[in-house]
Amino acid sequence: MPRDTASRDMKLNALAVVTGGLTAAAIVGTGLVTGLAADYTAQKAQAKAESKATAAAQLAAAAPRPVAAPTPLPVRTVVTTRFVQATASAGQGQVSSGTSSSTSGGTTGGTTSRAPAAAPAPAAAPAPAVAPAPSAAS
Repeated sequence: MPRDTASRDMKLNALAVVTGGLTAAAIVGTGLVTGLAADYTAQKAQAKAESKATAAAQLAAAAPRPVAAPTPLPVRTVVTTRFVQATASAGQGQVSSGTSSSTSGGTTGGTTSRAPAAAPAPAAAPAPAVAPAPSAAS
């Protein structure tokens, strides 16, 4: 029994429309459910973050931080007293000249002769300490 081609085309077109509609509905439904799940997860995360922030604020307000007191560092004073006396070699008739001569010849054995340096000048003696004068009231 042969079928009518118009009836067959109409049934195939209806099947394609129904299949396409169901596919579109499945895609839209999947996107809707995924969006709702993401929104629910974000709300839970926001509530959890707010509760943690509230707990941290209460903890910080309940226990004030102790103020760190500065610790004194050890102090050590070192006093070194040195007495330096000038030598009197220049006053005993020794005269030194500050001349020097040298020959330069690269690596051919140049020589250098130098006179001894002059002695340093004697240091001035410190002034003696003066005792305070007695007061008339005593």
